[in-house]
Amino acid sequence: MQFTDKSAQEPFTIKHSQSSKYNMQKRTNPSHQVLNSELPLHHQIYLHLRSEIENGDWIGRLGFPGEKDLAEQFGVSVITSRKALNRLASDGFIERTRGKRAIVIHRPHLRSNTIAPPIIQVSVGAPRLFKYQILSCGVHQAPTEACEAFNVDAGSELWQCSRLRLYQGKPHSVTLNAQRTELGQTLPMEKLQKLPMTQILRETGVEFSQLRRRLSVALAPPHAAQHLGLTLQDPTLVYSFIHTDPNDVVVQWVRIWVRQDALTPEEIFNYETGTWSMSAAM
Repeated sequence: MQFTDKSAQEPFTIKHSQSSKYNMQKRTNPSHQVLNSELPLHHQIYLHLRSEIENGDWIGRLGFPGEKDLAEQFGVSVITSRKALNRLASDGFIERTRGKRAIVIHRPHLRSNTIAPPIIQVSVGAPRLFKYQILSCGVHQAPTEACEAFNVDAGSELWQCSRLRLYQGKPHSVTLNAQRTELGQTLPMEKLQKLPMTQILRETGVEFSQLRRRLSVALAPPHAAQHLGLTLQDPTLVYSFIHTDPNDVVVQWVRIWVRQDALTPEEIFNYETGTWSMSAAM
């Protein structure tokens, strides 16, 4: 799988065991397409790399991009990429040594696995009719938050599938599903092209018991921004989900980047019952 943002969410190539059709080669989609020409380019690249570091995406990983790598990835001059790296170094995120790749020295404060007190009950409406386009699929180094969810070491490999979701013919969101390799590699490609992931998993016999959700606002990584028609400066709604089975075993971790102008379901809180309801599923 190839993301053009962290090398995940980058550039990284994920090995795809189901179909080589979805193996995206390095920099197939140039990340410079998501830069805003009206803003300093080095600042946008700096923000992107800083976000990756603060999200823990470089924990347990080597090969932090150099000046030439970033220049090629974003279609900028080496001078521009050098400015971005120099600022990361001066701000204490990386350490640069002449003739060597930069080393990430900033250790992010990762979220605790402690979950906030649950809402008493949530009722969710019918799922929306999305159309799907597979962006990448296979086994590779997983985001740190996904590794935490599965209780594996940072930098571990998980099966991952990234898809563009279209709603009423327009780009709505980009999803990234992470699952244990032994489960993900059994999922049929033809179903990944057209069905919601939870439906696919249920059809394979997986049972769901609980879903934990966090909502935040963040800049989209290049691979998501490009397919959503955004720049690196455009904020997105970010949903993070953890699905567990009846034995409280994690089945999958999900991250969804949603366009800020996309239609989102209405959520209603009932003071009498202390419950939330949602007009449609995310």
